[in-house]
Amino acid sequence: MQKTLHIKPNKSLTNLQIVFFLFVTGFLIAFIGTRFVLVGAWPILIFGIIEFLILVLCSYLYFNFAKKKERIVLDQEEMKIQKLNDQKVEDDQSYNLHWSSLKNNKDDLSIHYAGKKNAFARFLSPQRRLKLKKIIERYKSRLS
Repeated sequence: MQKTLHIKPNKSLTNLQIVFFLFVTGFLIAFIGTRFVLVGAWPILIFGIIEFLILVLCSYLYFNFAKKKERIVLDQEEMKIQKLNDQKVEDDQSYNLHWSSLKNNKDDLSIHYAGKKNAFARFLSPQRRLKLKKIIERYKSRLS
């Protein structure tokens, strides 16, 4: 029996909602800046544009961060950890399920196998990482 677990970072807004937020914010900054230009305080529009460009840059970086996901495939004999970037596999590691051990670190989960360590689930909260570790260990114990 194969089990697949998908891990992805938290994301409270959809891509369309973020674009809508940027559109509304840009419109408000342009409207308010134009009003200040009419009364002679033109530097406020420049600072508003710079502020908006910083907001767009942060949104772009967030889009790229939200594309990174991980897939854990548990099989009878092995555990695969695949690191994905927008459905494209960037890294694919396989480990013998019975000879490997999991360790919950401060910032991630790590699997130890044949003297090597591979960290994964970095963007999960400590509680979620502990829950993931229990799920994997429960699956591993059912096979024994």
